[in-house]
Amino acid sequence: MSHALADQIRNMPSRREPAYRPAMFIGTEERDELAKKLGDASNYEIGLLREMVQADPANLEFRKALVSGIVSAEFAGVDAFSRKVCEWQQWPVPWELIMAMARQTWDEVRHAQLGIGLLESYGGVVGEYPDTLAGSPPNEASNAVARASGATTATQVADVMRDPLISLSVTNVALEGAALDLFKGTSVLGRRIGDPLMEFVYDYNWADEVTHTTIGDYFVKALCEENPAEEERALRAHAMFEGMRERLTGTQSAEIRAFFAEEVERGTAALAGSGGSD
Repeated sequence: MSHALADQIRNMPSRREPAYRPAMFIGTEERDELAKKLGDASNYEIGLLREMVQADPANLEFRKALVSGIVSAEFAGVDAFSRKVCEWQQWPVPWELIMAMARQTWDEVRHAQLGIGLLESYGGVVGEYPDTLAGSPPNEASNAVARASGATTATQVADVMRDPLISLSVTNVALEGAALDLFKGTSVLGRRIGDPLMEFVYDYNWADEVTHTTIGDYFVKALCEENPAEEERALRAHAMFEGMRERLTGTQSAEIRAFFAEEVERGTAALAGSGGSD
């Protein structure tokens, strides 16, 4: 993989047909349309939509909105992991990690295909609802992780988030770990409301997410094996991302902070032991 091609891909904007339409940028008219369909535009949020579907299983509009939001994230996954396959060849990482990212790209393609089929079974189409995620730009939580690592400019933020170690910690361990809960809960929802296709699709996707988080766990450890300082950096990125996820309750955030405080302490002790042996 030439540096020129990796640089070209890095600078290419995310594209999809139909074009991405991020929910955070929609205008008043479209917000009014969402309100007509969902009761309030702010209800276009995956956690709330799951509750709405359970409360009113006969409302196919709620199901369309829920699946549209999840499919949007799958497209963003295809975009993000395919970029890693190209860009990470410029980093000193094992070739097996590049192959793992290629496999994960294909998994995200399958997830998008399954989601589209489910959406179409409700009479919906991709693009009918705005995108909850839209391609590769880092979100607010990812920006916070990068800034905690010392990044101050937009370019520095982007460079930190391209670092395979930070990206694996944030995406494969933290974000894909959250996807485990999302897919399992949505599969259970499908069973509860008598929607076997929803149950099947998200049980299938859940199984893939188990593999994706395992990929993250394995390669984070492999990349940090000879450098405890790198392990601490990975743990800090994971903890920062988890703390920034707005859907966590205060209790959950406190538990995560306590857990990673112990991990950082363990990393610090390892560092001290390493220094003392010189």
